[in-house]
Amino acid sequence: MATPTITPLPEAPSRQNSAGTFATQADNFMAALPQFGDEMNRAIDYVGDQAGAAAESAQRATTNGAAQVELAAQKSTSASQSAQAAAQQASTSKTHADNSKAYRDTAQAAAAAAQSAAGLPALAGKGGLPLVVKQDESGVDYSGSLRRYDLDLAATNSTLNLEASQVFRVDAAVPRTLAFTGTPAATRAMTVVIHITGKSNITWPAGIQWNNNQIPVLGNAWTTVILIWVGEGWVGSVGARA
Repeated sequence: MATPTITPLPEAPSRQNSAGTFATQADNFMAALPQFGDEMNRAIDYVGDQAGAAAESAQRATTNGAAQVELAAQKSTSASQSAQAAAQQASTSKTHADNSKAYRDTAQAAAAAAQSAAGLPALAGKGGLPLVVKQDESGVDYSGSLRRYDLDLAATNSTLNLEASQVFRVDAAVPRTLAFTGTPAATRAMTVVIHITGKSNITWPAGIQWNNNQIPVLGNAWTTVILIWVGEGWVGSVGARA
């Protein structure tokens, strides 16, 4: 059996980390613990095998015939010394193993305490759910909803943040010039809905490919415009007007 090795644990999380960094380090740290425990168990088994082999060698040395008493005594002495060294090695290795197990248990407890102190919820039963910051900013929790997809969000300013929402309400009681921030990458897709109340002039961002090359004509009361990101720009059309 080859001499086993022990892989060092990754960096433990710290409450000074940001929520995202803390969660990543905590996941990496906790994920490494099972392997760490397995390696420690293999190290203990290895030490036990070495001690057993040394003891067997000493036993064989003591059962030699009387005709080779001197040689047997020499071998017995050598074997006894080897057994003592192996026993000492086994004792030292067991101490290291016990200490490592204690470190592992302490690290697990510290990780759990840090997770609780940072406001991180338990993982069980939360598969596939996004981790979001609580409204009172007291920590994070798993949610079935992402803010950008909440339909109750609306904006009345002229700069629409696409990283925060995809549905906007724009008051066009007075002329407005609209601009976008958080435009997605070329490899992503997005649909944006803009509900406009009022009939004053709207100046749209340049480069939108409008249906029939016609900039939307606003209705008397309201107009809903739908924009679709196609990687290289926006395609727009009027969904409805009244």
